[in-house]
Amino acid sequence: MYYFMMRLLYNLLWLSIHYLHLANGQLDIRNSSTDLVPIYQPYLSSLRQNPALFNPALGGQDWGMCCNLVVNESLVIENDTLYIRPGQSFFTGTINDLEEFPTRFPCGAKYNGTLSAPHQQFWMPYSWCYNHCPGWPVTKASDLGKWLKPLIAFILPSLIFCLNVPRRRRLDLPTGLFSGGSIDISSIPLFILKVPLASFIVTIDIIIWTCVVFSVASPMITSGIYEALLDARVLSYLESRSKENSLSAKEKAHTLLSILIGNLDIQAWHSSSLFVHNIPGGVFRRRPGSQPTKTTIESGKGVPRPLDPITPSHSHDASTSNMPTKFPPIGRFKQSSYSVQQRRSIVATKWRLSAMLDSQISFGTSVGAPVLFYIASFIWSVYEVREELGSYVTAHQLAAGMFWMTIPHVALVSCLLLAGNNPNIWQNAVAEFLLASNPLTSIDSLRLIDTDLESDPGGARNLHSAEFTSEDPKAIRYTRSIISRLVNRIFGLAYEESRFKPAWMWNRGSNKAMWIAKLGDEYPRLRGMREEVLDRNFKKDLWTSAFYGFTLYFVPTSFSVLVSYTTPRPGFGCRSLLVFAYGISQLILQLLWLLRWYFSKHGTRGNSNNTWCTAAKLTSIYLWYLMFLFAIFIGTFTSIGGTIFVLTNVLTNCFCAIPAKYWRDRWTNPDALIFVDDSTWEQLYYAEKWWFPAGVVGVIFMTIVAYIGWWYQRSLRQRYCDLVSKIDHVNEVEYEDEEVYDTDVDRVRGNSTDRIHNT
Repeated sequence: MYYFMMRLLYNLLWLSIHYLHLANGQLDIRNSSTDLVPIYQPYLSSLRQNPALFNPALGGQDWGMCCNLVVNESLVIENDTLYIRPGQSFFTGTINDLEEFPTRFPCGAKYNGTLSAPHQQFWMPYSWCYNHCPGWPVTKASDLGKWLKPLIAFILPSLIFCLNVPRRRRLDLPTGLFSGGSIDISSIPLFILKVPLASFIVTIDIIIWTCVVFSVASPMITSGIYEALLDARVLSYLESRSKENSLSAKEKAHTLLSILIGNLDIQAWHSSSLFVHNIPGGVFRRRPGSQPTKTTIESGKGVPRPLDPITPSHSHDASTSNMPTKFPPIGRFKQSSYSVQQRRSIVATKWRLSAMLDSQISFGTSVGAPVLFYIASFIWSVYEVREELGSYVTAHQLAAGMFWMTIPHVALVSCLLLAGNNPNIWQNAVAEFLLASNPLTSIDSLRLIDTDLESDPGGARNLHSAEFTSEDPKAIRYTRSIISRLVNRIFGLAYEESRFKPAWMWNRGSNKAMWIAKLGDEYPRLRGMREEVLDRNFKKDLWTSAFYGFTLYFVPTSFSVLVSYTTPRPGFGCRSLLVFAYGISQLILQLLWLLRWYFSKHGTRGNSNNTWCTAAKLTSIYLWYLMFLFAIFIGTFTSIGGTIFVLTNVLTNCFCAIPAKYWRDRWTNPDALIFVDDSTWEQLYYAEKWWFPAGVVGVIFMTIVAYIGWWYQRSLRQRYCDLVSKIDHVNEVEYEDEEVYDTDVDRVRGNSTDRIHNT
């Protein structure tokens, strides 16, 4: 009995002490505050139960009012005291947490210059958001920071960059809009109508071309880089033969010319042959009995290729002889073996080649200076991220700017190439030769055939670039023909008055390869160049261009995804997934371009009569076109559609506010929560760790790309000019000239009209 009583007293004493401890703990946890009432009272006193201003499905939702409703579900003001509602699940903090920032209201809070900020404490479940705040808030016209700033800083400059990207067709502008002679009082009303209509057509044309460039950026970049690599390899090949007599002046001139006009349709080959037909096509061979210092190499059709240098003197006296010097004195420098007429033709060709190159707009003028202005606007956006740290609006604008950085990269690649974008330069250089080839033919009949991927490639089946296309199923060729005719009716030629048609930007690399292959077919001594440039280094150049092209669109896309991904809540959402899907679509298009060009270059292997082989080939072709259409659709939807979504604020909704991993079970998953307060500690943390560094790296990357493009083009131009000056270069002593003129000169002179009609 005594033991039982002592035990009971001990338990009562322990319970009393434990109760007092709990009571003291409860005294430290307050549920109310009077200091916060002046801050919260204006926002919670007059709340609309329906936050939408008009139909929320059309953009009438008020997202700021939704945030106020969430705060109202968490807190209540009674008797001039702010209380936390009992049993609420929207607010995860305490009154003490709110009193740490006594002048801050959660909705619409701004960065105060310090990293001191509360954590994300106000949350709403997806089901509550869907029932109380459906739809999306459209961007107001008065809110210039959300639509005008990204429009001026990124989108409009990108439209200007697209004008530098070469194209084959454009929207027709009726000539009647600019006819009518002088403007008088009676024609002013008509003039007032014509100006807006012409401006509207031009604007629509630029927008359409911007959509095309943005949607197929990766094939354009890859093809342009591949052409730049081909140009560099051709120049290297000519430089390695500059001290030899293995190539004639005609072969050198025609090769250098092909670099400048290799972006034109291969049907322009005839005019290029006319351009160099007056240049001598002979080479200089070693005299019998002489002792070479280096081994003679056989090249071409058994033509010896000596390796010792010879330099012809251009002080040849025109009065002595107009015939080539056959046997120069041994032990002396060889005099010029060209006649006066030949020398004049060579000098005129040098002038024309240099003039064609100099007629092109320089890299700095066309794209270098605009890039500097684009980088300046980008730097300003990065500065705003620093000044408005934690603002999700600024973060998404920065992500959109890096997303649109892809278009300037396309323009940078297109402007570093040696081949000019304007075919009228070549038409002006070759017009005299075209007329002289057949002066009785009307100039209108010299218009070349307009063929490229939009036309039937049957006329160019001998060219390896069209082999894969010519094997397309009849249904695909018929569909492509119908689409081509429809497009041709709506869009006219970009250079309608020119007799020559440039290739689309995504065909530039393969088109230049066709010209190099044609040089090897036409001149036996240039077969080594074709083998070295196109055959031995084909895979290396192809995958090198693919790697650099991938880098140019992957870096801005990945940084854009990074910024959107780390905009709390962290995770893939609507914005980051749109940019990520765009990157995937460009990767698919790039791989499709590489596969098509690879198989068109190497042709098809195996027995085509085999039924299984034919079926597999047809299946692969259909699969190629299916993936192509799918990638084009995804690229267009994510680039243009995604930009429209960002500008109109469509992506600010309940569904896009939660990470993608909760989309399937968003109705039942307790973690499918949406935070509504602004400038929280998490936002400031991610802004300082990811948003600002990503913007800085984006600026640095684009600056480096612009500098490399400028340096690369200047280097190619300098090398090209040096080779132009050495077209008539002949190596030094102990060589006799053997004028072996190419038989195609007579064929061009005698059968030019037939070749034009056959083409």
